[in-house]
Amino acid sequence: KEIILATVDGIFAISELNKIENFNKIKSNIFDFVTYEGFYTNTQYGVKDILVSGNNLYVSFINKKKKNFFNLKILVSKINLKKLNFKTFYETYGCVDKNNKHGYLAHQGAGGRMFVGDNSIYFTTGEFRNRPLAQKKENDFGKILNIEFKSGKSKIISIGHRNPQGLYYSKKNNFIISTEHGPKGGDEININHEPQKKTKNFGWPIASYGEHYYKNYSKEILDQAPLNKSHKKYGFEEPIKYFVPSIGISEIISLDFDDKEFLIGAMGNEIAEQDLGLHLIKLDNKRKKIIKHKYIPLNERVRDMVISKNKKILILFLETTSSLAIIKKSPY
Repeated sequence: KEIILATVDGIFAISELNKIENFNKIKSNIFDFVTYEGFYTNTQYGVKDILVSGNNLYVSFINKKKKNFFNLKILVSKINLKKLNFKTFYETYGCVDKNNKHGYLAHQGAGGRMFVGDNSIYFTTGEFRNRPLAQKKENDFGKILNIEFKSGKSKIISIGHRNPQGLYYSKKNNFIISTEHGPKGGDEININHEPQKKTKNFGWPIASYGEHYYKNYSKEILDQAPLNKSHKKYGFEEPIKYFVPSIGISEIISLDFDDKEFLIGAMGNEIAEQDLGLHLIKLDNKRKKIIKHKYIPLNERVRDMVISKNKKILILFLETTSSLAIIKKSPY
């Protein structure tokens, strides 16, 4: 049993689970694909997620297309401990212009989470703070996409997302459960049943239970991003849970083989607001609402989580202390 780790600036390493304090660096050619300085010097940019599928390693990152224009790219390499030789697997359609009326913030709006589907990858994208992009189907931003392994062709599964940071697809029950950052308040947990059937709209930036960070936006911006306090009233999908204030929501993982119990990471800075820890939720039998919710404080920003195939070993990346934690399920 081994774990692969990636740093935000593109360094890869591998370790055995029973010797997790000893990581061995893996060489790669990722630096041939990323030549802009911000990737290496500014944590706003960089690697967003890695995914192992079979003998392949996928990595998503913020790509500079040209001056002031950015998008997301996924690279793929066969897993080779001597050197990872990446090639392009997918690049988002369209670019985000840093110079737009809504502004630009990559670290608060990139998404980039990946999860294996049926012969495909589900992939989340944010809108980089250019809010109207999330409601426009002619671009890939503020969306959840499905990308075929063989062809690399993509399909928009859902729109109206701000910054989806957690993603899980249940093959057994055919639903996506995702988490995403709201603005000032309004972090969400969303469920999409039979996601291949119809492109659903989760409302951002027309609907949100959060508020704008600033009060002096122009009428034009507020008309485009009114943040109405109902999703259903405006024809959108309601979250199954939202958090006000926000918890700095991050990854979501399934804890059981029936996909009813999930663990969600929380970052933020305030334990009083249920940040800095874990949230355990349990869904009803139809997996349409939450019937149990428990907060577990850790006093650590939980940035990422993975769980073993047998669901017995959980690994957390704790951002506050830049450390890994291993949790083993009790047999009792």
